[in-house]
Amino acid sequence: MSYLHDISIPSGSKDKFPFSLPAFENFHGLRFESPITVFVGENGSGKSTLLKALAIKLNLPAIGSSDLESDETLNEIKEFGESIKTRWTNKAYRGFFFRAEDYFGFVKRLKNLDRELKGDIVDFEKRLSGTGLKLAVGAVYGQKEALLRKYGDLTKVSHGEGFLKVLQGRLQPEGIYLIDEPEAALSPQRQLALFSLIKNLAENNACQFIIATHSPILMTLPNATIFQFSETIQKVRFDETEHFTIMKNFLNNPESFLRYL
Repeated sequence: MSYLHDISIPSGSKDKFPFSLPAFENFHGLRFESPITVFVGENGSGKSTLLKALAIKLNLPAIGSSDLESDETLNEIKEFGESIKTRWTNKAYRGFFFRAEDYFGFVKRLKNLDRELKGDIVDFEKRLSGTGLKLAVGAVYGQKEALLRKYGDLTKVSHGEGFLKVLQGRLQPEGIYLIDEPEAALSPQRQLALFSLIKNLAENNACQFIIATHSPILMTLPNATIFQFSETIQKVRFDETEHFTIMKNFLNNPESFLRYL
């Protein structure tokens, strides 16, 4: 399901980031033609910048230690994000923005929540008794058990395992999901697990995904629309991307690359 139909951006000052990035100099907008859109490009090309700006415009909740409004790392692109104009095909009822580097902030957030719930139990035991205490403590334990069922104990798994568990627990139908460079946390095998998860949700017309990535695996998601960021933003096939070409050529003949490194 393509909930978001297209975006447009008015021209901004060429001396101000991120309007100063080459990809945005003549950029006016993008149309989302399929349930999966993939942004690719070299580091600093603007793909993650546009994804973050779009998350700000859509006011999506962030999976991390803080929400987008209070995230100081996004201060430079807030004006850019607010300038984006959107058109919708259908309204999405769910969604989130998730960066690989925000995973540990999310784990910390869950640990803080667990401490708060334990504090609530101590407070209830001081102030309440009988049936009132039983009901209050039971409600708190219900919240703790719900979090454990949803995510498991993220302190006892690897970064990649935990990252995937969070996505498995949070992705639901009727949502729009912006995910920034998930391969940073995932082995090739875990990337394939994420590939399957996204593919199934998109095929059932249940969700829309916009993903910034360097992963050739994720670039091959079925029927994905791929935009490559460089001096411009162009729609390409996965086998036309620099990432795919370099990886394919390297794996076919690594010795030819090693001679020049």
